[in-house]
Amino acid sequence: MDYESLMQIALAEAAKSGTDVPVGAIILDEEHQIVAMAHNNREVTHDPTGHAEIIAIREATSKLSDWRLAG
Repeated sequence: MDYESLMQIALAEAAKSGTDVPVGAIILDEEHQIVAMAHNNREVTHDPTGHAEIIAIREATSKLSDWRLAG
């Protein structure tokens, strides 16, 4: 997958942010496959850590069973 396609996916994820700041994040594995993606949800959840990047990192570490995200 090329970076333009990945950016389009991130932008589509950002569009799900609703009234929050439109940010989307994706995390790729070593084979450049999407492991996790998320959008800001601070306003909906009233959670100050509801940033797309944080949510995506949490999802990726859970899926990979490794908090370090090596690689």
